[in-house]
Order: sequence, then C-alpha cells, then structure tokens
Amino acid sequence: MSGNRSSRVTIRARVDIVYRLLLLGLDRQRIIDHVHKKYPTWPKSDGAIDRYIAQASVLMEKVGEYERPLEFGRSVARKHDLYTRFMNDRDWTGALRAQDKIDELLGLKAPLRVDIATARQQLVDLLLEDVLGEADAIARGAAE
Repeated sequence: MSGNRSSRVTIRARVDIVYRLLLLGLDRQRIIDHVHKKYPTWPKSDGAIDRYIAQASVLMEKVGEYERPLEFGRSVARKHDLYTRFMNDRDWTGALRAQDKIDELLGLKAPLRVDIATARQQLVDLLLEDVLGEADAIARGAAE
C-alpha cells in the first residue's frame, strides 16, 4: 500500500461518518465543508469526498430496500393497534381515522383506473354485436 492511500478500515470509517451526515440531511456542499473543517487528515479533493458520499448513498439504499417490508408491516400493525384502542374507548371518530389510514396504506383507497379508449372500444363492440344480432334475426325472418 502506498503512503497516500487510505486503508479499507479508514475508508469504511469515513463512509460511516458521511452516512451519518446524510442521515442528518446535509447536502453535498455542507458535507464537503464539514469534512474540510473537522477532518484535516481526509483527502482534500472534493472527488474523494464525492466517492464517500456515493458509497454512503448506496448503503442507505440497501438499508431502505431491506427495511421497507419490515417498516411497512410495523406501520400497518401500529394502525391496527390504534384502531383496537379507539374501538375499546368507544372513540368512533378515532377508529374511523385509523381505518382510513390502514385503507390508504394498503391501497384500498386508490382510485379505480379506467382506460377510456379501451372502455369505448368495448362499448362499441357490444353495440355492434347487438345490432348485428338484430340484423341477423331480421334477415332470418325475411327469409322465412
């Protein structure tokens, strides 16, 4: 390893620091300013810090992918618990609000999607079937 290169442990520690700064909501420029001020041993180039930010962002995405089902389930369970508590307290308004949130989370309140062009075509097809059926009946009656 050359004298200018950081060890894997050092890089991992730096990425962890940047990860925490991202969690605090700092943007790129504030992270760079903070690092230059607080960590004089870090590389001076913004490019090196950008690489730490990129690695920390990837970690954040991975954590989000892993935890989303868990957090979704936790959220639904908490709202079910609130619903039960409201019902036990005979707080009908609170129970309705909790149920609304449950419905919203589960997509039960999503608007029904209708493709107008497809619906029109299906209606035209049905009308044509009726008209053609009547025309066939008239033609058979005239032939008899």
